[in-house]
Amino acid sequence: MDIPLTFRWVFAALVVLQLVALVPVLRRLRDPAPERRTEARLRLLDAAGSVTFLAGFALDHPALVLSGLVCVGAVYAAKGVLWYRARERT
Repeated sequence: MDIPLTFRWVFAALVVLQLVALVPVLRRLRDPAPERRTEARLRLLDAAGSVTFLAGFALDHPALVLSGLVCVGAVYAAKGVLWYRARERT
């Protein structure tokens, strides 16, 4: 991948912003309600996949980009299954 240096800095800044956004997610992991903890775990995995994806672009490492996409795709599939199950219950 041939990404200009300025865009790499943009991706690095997005990684930092994503890491800052993890603080409220980590606080939600201690919630007593189990369904909120499950949602917080999925958000944590989504954020970790996004950080991996963006770091792969910033570091020009295609394996990190691919692993981040796979992680985010798996999280969205799990969220879709949970949404579908909740919709069938009502």
